[in-house]
Amino acid sequence: MIPAGGDYQDWEQVVETAHAWEAELMALRLRESGIEAEVLDQTFRQEPLPNVRAFAVVRVLVPRGRSEEARRVLAAGEPLSEDHEQEDAEEDR
Repeated sequence: MIPAGGDYQDWEQVVETAHAWEAELMALRLRESGIEAEVLDQTFRQEPLPNVRAFAVVRVLVPRGRSEEARRVLAAGEPLSEDHEQEDAEEDR
């Protein structure tokens, strides 16, 4: 369990976003690359509330010592293969 405060013990933040779905996708990519990743959703939800950054913080954390590798994985980006694009086109028909 990751603490909700600023001290993440053996974990280190590699990215921060305003949307949980973005953080989940990044964490999934890291896990697929063999890096353990956790999402810490610290958003405050109460309506009506404008989109204020201080109330919309979702963090992706990795074990301390793997942060540089995790940042490289996230920065690299992987284009879809031509096979994947072909499958998508066939599904659309």
